[in-house]
Amino acid sequence: MNKKTVFITGAASGIGLATAHFLHEQGYIVGMADLSLLTLEAATETWNKDNIRLFELNVTEFEAAKEVMGIFCSEFDSQLDVLINNAGILEIGSFESISNTQHRRTLDVNVMGVINLCQAALPFLKDKNNGNSSTVINLSSASSDYGIPELSSYSASKFAVKALTEALEIEWEKYNISVCDVMPPFVSTHMVSSQANQSKILDRLGVDLTAEDVVKVIFKQIKHPKTHRTVGIIYGVLHRLSNISPFTTNRLVMKFLSR
Repeated sequence: MNKKTVFITGAASGIGLATAHFLHEQGYIVGMADLSLLTLEAATETWNKDNIRLFELNVTEFEAAKEVMGIFCSEFDSQLDVLINNAGILEIGSFESISNTQHRRTLDVNVMGVINLCQAALPFLKDKNNGNSSTVINLSSASSDYGIPELSSYSASKFAVKALTEALEIEWEKYNISVCDVMPPFVSTHMVSSQANQSKILDRLGVDLTAEDVVKVIFKQIKHPKTHRTVGIIYGVLHRLSNISPFTTNRLVMKFLSR
């Protein structure tokens, strides 16, 4: 089989759907997973069905992730070229206003979801002694640079994704697997627009990026993986400055933005 395979979680809307559509147009065989199979079917109604496979999946369920990954990859010589861990949730609000159940759910989906899919996909990502390399792309966030007030558990989850990416990038090099992430700031998707509360930082910085802006960076990671890639010129500059600024300076900036 000459066509490349890609598996995307959280693929029914937003960044996941935009990525799936773009890669589908590029000729990839696209595995798309989300909580609702009906939503996936509706979103891909006009697509070439020969090049997509749709799966109902809760990424927090490891056994289900293994089963779905096995079904998808067994059709294509048990080889997976690209895994995109996009599934994620967000609830904006002060730490104390968000229930313990929701904090736990954020960590389960955003962190354990990535771990589950990485473990489930590893046997199919490994080089089968044919010279093929593969790539894992995790969706991290600008909120992994410094803890964001009113996004505390979300921010914590993206710190974890960033750390996991860095660790696996080194660990899995021996398997000829590139592990990297994409770090967007706020993106104009349903996940942001559907929030009951708005954060002061979001109000100050605005939401200027689209899902398609993120897709461009994801495609760069597929072609030329780099451990971390930011999305957007402004955040790219801020990210570089945050890496060279003292902790106290970064804290003061965050405190100012969250006033």
